[in-house]
Amino acid sequence: MGRTMAVRPTSDGVAFIIKAGVCMEECFISREALNTLSQLKNIDGSDANALDLFQALESFIRPVAQSLLAEKAKELPIRLTPENITSAYCGKALAT
Repeated sequence: MGRTMAVRPTSDGVAFIIKAGVCMEECFISREALNTLSQLKNIDGSDANALDLFQALESFIRPVAQSLLAEKAKELPIRLTPENITSAYCGKALAT
């Protein structure tokens, strides 16, 4: 399954697939989490749809999902929330 084919909008966010070893795992990021990340990155996403925001921020979102999968492999699908997005963003900012 191609990377683009694995992404689909939902009524309240975006569902996407990440590779975990040889398996594919479903993840979900809420619209609220997308809005939080766009604000943290100083991107005006007020008139963008969830899929457009996801695509613009995908290079940050996928590693966060991978990290959450490694931590909570039994809680599927992986859910990205404003809280874990903020935590990951602030942790990355402190590490650089």
